[in-house]
Amino acid sequence: MAGESAWDDNTRAYITEQLALGRSLRDICREKDMPSEGLVRKWARTEDEFGTQYARAREIGMDALADEILEIADDTQRDFKTTADGKEIVDQEAINRARLRVDARKWIMSKIAPKTYGEKLDLNHSGSIATLSESAVDARLAQLLGKAGGDAASGAEGENPGGDKA
Repeated sequence: MAGESAWDDNTRAYITEQLALGRSLRDICREKDMPSEGLVRKWARTEDEFGTQYARAREIGMDALADEILEIADDTQRDFKTTADGKEIVDQEAINRARLRVDARKWIMSKIAPKTYGEKLDLNHSGSIATLSESAVDARLAQLLGKAGGDAASGAEGENPGGDKA
C-alpha cells in the first residue's frame, strides 16, 4: 500500500519498550534495521496512538533514569586510584564524571517530566499587601520631591510636606 511504513507495529513496540527502560531515542535508532530518529519523532507527532505510547514510554523512562542516578551516586568503585608508589588517592576526575552523569540525567528528567522532576515553585503568597490612601501617597511624593532638590509641591525650598522648616 502506498505511503505505508516499512516498519511494523513490532518495531514501534520495541522502540517504546526501550524508551521506557531509559534508553535514548538516538541510541535505539542507531541499531541495525531501525528507522531514523526523525521518522520516529514524526510518528510521535502525527500518529495519535503512537504519540500517546511514545509520551508514556518517555515518562516511564524518567523513572529508569532516577534509578540510574541512585546507582551512579552510590557507586564508589572509581572514587580512588592507586598511584605508582602504591598510595591510594581520591580520583577527582572520576568523581566529576559521575557528577556530570547525574546532573545530565536530572536536567533531562526536569525537561521531559517537569511536573514530576522539575523544580517546584511555591507561588503562594504568605504575607500581606498594604495599600496607601491617596493623601498618604501625595504626602510621600511631596516628601520625596523635597529631598530631590527642594519642595516642588510647595515651591518653598527646605520645607517638608507638613510645612515645618527643615
